[in-house]
Order: sequence, then C-alpha cells, then structure tokens
Amino acid sequence: MSAQTSKNTRGYSPSMDFKNTDERLVRVCLIGNSKLNKMVHSLLPEFREVAEFTIIDSIFADALSSAHRLIEANAVDVFISAGANAFYLKDTLPVPVVPLRVSQSDLFVAVMKASAFSRKMLLLTHEHQLTRTVDLLSYFGDIDLIHRTYSTVDEARDIFQNQKQDQFGVVIGSSFVCDLAEKAGIPYVMVYSRESCRFLIEAAITRARVERKRQEQSALADLLLSKMDAPSLLVNRKGYLIAANPSAQQLFPDLHGRKRVPLQLPTIRFGELSDQATPLTIAERDYLATGSAFVLEDELVGRLYRFKPKVALVQSGVTKPVPKLTYVSAEMHHVIRLTELYAATPSPVLLQGETGTGKELIARQIHALSPNSDGPFVAINCAAIPLDLLESELFGYAEGAFTSARSGGRTGLLEEANGGTFFMDEVNELPLTQQAKLLRMLQEKEIKPVGSNRTIPLNIKFVAACHHDLQVEVANKRFREDLYYRMNVFSIKLPALRERLDDLEPLMLYFMHTLNNHYRYDISVAHLVKDLLPIFRAYQWPGNVRQLENLVERLLVSLSIYESIPALIEALPLIAPELVAAGAVSTEEAADETAGGLLKQSEAEQIADALRRFGGNKTKAAEFLGISKTTLWRRLKEL
Repeated sequence: MSAQTSKNTRGYSPSMDFKNTDERLVRVCLIGNSKLNKMVHSLLPEFREVAEFTIIDSIFADALSSAHRLIEANAVDVFISAGANAFYLKDTLPVPVVPLRVSQSDLFVAVMKASAFSRKMLLLTHEHQLTRTVDLLSYFGDIDLIHRTYSTVDEARDIFQNQKQDQFGVVIGSSFVCDLAEKAGIPYVMVYSRESCRFLIEAAITRARVERKRQEQSALADLLLSKMDAPSLLVNRKGYLIAANPSAQQLFPDLHGRKRVPLQLPTIRFGELSDQATPLTIAERDYLATGSAFVLEDELVGRLYRFKPKVALVQSGVTKPVPKLTYVSAEMHHVIRLTELYAATPSPVLLQGETGTGKELIARQIHALSPNSDGPFVAINCAAIPLDLLESELFGYAEGAFTSARSGGRTGLLEEANGGTFFMDEVNELPLTQQAKLLRMLQEKEIKPVGSNRTIPLNIKFVAACHHDLQVEVANKRFREDLYYRMNVFSIKLPALRERLDDLEPLMLYFMHTLNNHYRYDISVAHLVKDLLPIFRAYQWPGNVRQLENLVERLLVSLSIYESIPALIEALPLIAPELVAAGAVSTEEAADETAGGLLKQSEAEQIADALRRFGGNKTKAAEFLGISKTTLWRRLKEL
C-alpha cells in the first residue's frame, strides 16, 4: 500500500468555478489501485486552484484503515473511488464517498478498443454499474460478449478464474479486473475514461462544498440555539431536524443524534404550534410552546420551536412566569417584597447595589411580575456602548440622519422595548447630554429618533441600575438632579453578599448542584459545602454572587485532580488564593471598620495580587477575581 499527496499545478475548466465559492481547498482522497490512480493523477493539475489530493493505492480492508486515519486526523472532506471498492467504502465511512460512474459512451469506446484484440469479450462489472447500457451493445453486430457482475473483489476473482478462457480473447472492466487479466496474460481494456474521471473529481468537489456548507450552517444553528435557555429545536422547510440545544436534548432524549430526519415526537403536534404560546405538559412538567416561522422572500425556509418552562407565581389572580431566585435571608425577603410591590406600578424603579449582586435578575423579576410581562425585556449597559453610538442605539435614527446611517433607518432599543420592560444598567455612566433626552422620555413617555420629526409613544416599564450612590453623583455634578428624582420613584437597595451571609449556603448548594449536573460529576455536594462554608463566610466577596458562582465552578472542576475534599481544602492557597490572601479580613472585623478602611485595603491587596499574578493583564485579573473588567477599572480608579 502506498499513499501520496498532490497539489495541482494549473487551473481547470471555467465552467466549474469553485474558486470564488470558498477560499479553502477541498481535501479529496482517491482510494483505488494503480491503473485508476494513474488516470486520475494525470488530471490533478486541472484542479490546482480548488483542491488538494491524497491518493491511497489500496482496496477494501487496507483502504478502510487508511481512510479512518485520515478521518481521525480531520484531513479529508470527501473520498472518491470506483467499482466494488467505492460501494464498500460508501457503506462504511462517515465521510461522503463519491463513486465513479461509467457512462454509456465509456462502454462503447471500451468495446471498440477491445475489438482490436478480439471479437470475443468478457465484460466484468460491479453489480451497481451498467445495467441497461449493456443491452445496447447488441447493435455492434458480430461481437460475442459475455457480461458478468460481482459485488466483492473475491467474487470478481472467482468469476474470472472460473470462466473458460477460450470463450473470450479480451477483458473489459474496472482497474482491479484489468489487473486480473494482466496477471493471466490476457489483453484488457479499462472501462473508465479520462472524461469520467474528470467528472468524478468535479462531482466530489461539489459534494464536499455542499457538505461543508451544511456542516457550517448546522454548527451555527447549534451555537445560536446553545445560547437559548429554553429547550429549542430548529427544522427546515421539510420539517427535518437541523439543530437542538442541550436543554432540548435533555427534554427529548430520543432526539440524540437524529439530525436530518423528520421531527416526530409523541404527544406533540408540531404543525399546530405557532407564535401564540400553546400550553403543553412534557414529562409531567408544564411548558409554553411556540413555533416561529422563518420566511425569506415570502417562502417558508424553516421553523424554530421553543418550550419555555411555566414557573408560576399567583399574584392578584394572575399566573406569570418568574425568574428563579435563591435566598433565605431577611434582607433578600425584604428585597423581594419590594420587587413584587413596585413591579405592579407603571413608575420607574431604581436598583442600587455593588457589581454581582443580581441587579439584572431583579430587573427580570420586575418584568415578569409587571403588567408588561408579555412584552419584550430589553437590556442595555451604558458603559459598554461607545458614547458616539449611544444616542442612536437608544432612540434609533431615520434614513439619512448621518453619513453612515443605513438605508431605512434603525429602530432604537427603547422602541424595541415598547409594550415590555427596558432595563438600563450602569445608568450613572450615561453622558449628561443623553441624560436630558432620557428625562424627556420618562416625562413625556415618547421618543423621537435621531434625524426624524416623528414621535413614537412608549409603554414601557423602566428599570435603571447603578453601582454608585447616585446622590453622590448628583452632588458632584456628574448626574442630573431632575433625572435622579424622576427615576427614583421606587428604589431598591440590593445587599452585598457579605451583608446577607445566611444566603451563602443555599447559593453554594444551588450552584454546586447545577454545575455538578452540568459537568456530570458525582460529588458529595453537601459534604463539600459543609467544609467550604466556614472559609467562605470569612471572605468579603468583592464580586458578590457572580464571584461566588465563578469560584464554586473553579473549585468543583479542580476537585477532579485531587483525591478528596480535604485535599482540595488543603490546596486552596493554590486554587483560590483570594480566599486566603494576606490582609483578608473576617466579616466581624469588617463590621468595625469604616467604609474606606480595612475592607478597601483588603480589596486593594487582592486586586494588586491578581494584577501581579497576570503581569498587569486586567482582563485575566478581572476573570480571576470574579468581577467584570469594567468593575476592575472602576475599583482601580477608586483606590
């Protein structure tokens, strides 16, 4: 067995213009024996611009093992072969295999060539080739043709050896059959032509392109669906399953590995699902199912099915889905009581709290409990949008409003939130010029897109959040006083994690159970929480609940390299040095200090330690500390 790789040396027919389709070369592997390989190899320079080739001079079992090595190395897009070898590989390999097709003209030309040797011919072909074409050979008149078919090379060998050689003077067949004739000293003509081999290569390149595009589309669909929390399924226009996110695969275990098949599940009539939510009970749990159509140029191209769990809270006789919160502390009970009360009003709500305390989660809770719960929830982080884009992002713009304005204009985020809830995080980062426009929106309940005279009435539940004391920002002239009082109709102060340590244990249990299931570990969560809790309670948690979740995941994954939980605890200085950093203080000590005292000193030391550890890389330091990069920048400014 031998293998060689060839890159082509010149272009080929402009009628097959793959060059502009994809810049990556298609990786084609030819598997056959020497005579076919030589013919195909002579054509390879024509395909230099679009493909690279590997040629394996082998058949059946030997060829199969070589093919699997290429597949495992991700070094092939498509295989090409001929005769029994092609159909054997096609039934065995997970990568597309394109067989060489023998045309009517190939056979006629081969017979004419063979007639120069003898009028008695043995035509030996694979059973899936040359079915009706052979009958046409009767028009050649005085040719004495014996046609035999085979399904395996062993069968082909037996037919050839058992056929009386005085019955034919020339053999026509595949490359393998020609080898048999050559060893027997009988003249032969290979039934394959250069033109058929050229067409084989072109067909393989086309098949590889189509398959690659399908895989990319499938991977993109998987990626998009994976970002959706609710179980979601994507089908094409024929109702064939294209993608299913992990939560859908858990909800419907029978879907595993069933891509490109009709979507059929018991008790669910997919054809009856529409944009209007339909209540369904699946695995003894209630869901709201929707089926959204994708339409392109008035033609249906697919559907997205989503199954949202129906988590109910009864309030004033109305049942509404609400986000999950984990707490037992009196501080959080007070927060939730205020949340439920303020959500029912049409006025703005201001959320204040440190980073990682769950401000967006409370905002979603307000949305779910508000009269606008059936509408969209639109969130924006003011610190994350460039100042020159902020106005157009918030209010939208009309066509031609500025040089780079796109045709038809753009809908602003406030308009997108119409009928629902608009959540503005880090509102203290809003420039003063935009604060004036936001004030007008809250007062007039309408907006005017940039460059437009049209006003758009709004019906939104407005929720703002910030990590600073806005009264201090007002006193320092960084925030408009009138906007502050307009937003601060209802205010909720979210406690830091160190201020509600009663929630530490249930939060640890929740995160550990969730991550334990996600990573499919078999860890004694209760034991781990019990051993970590005293250490966690003594820590200040500058990143609050977000930092807790990140740290729990780090420890849970790290446990896999340690023999036991005690060994993990002993290794904490290496795995989670922030927990045992020099200068870290207990909750009791922190309570005796002023806001600018020991607590800030501890945070400064932890931040400095993280920056030293990562050579000043603020992104990695922020990830290590369990806080956002924006928060790290802010803390550095404050130190």
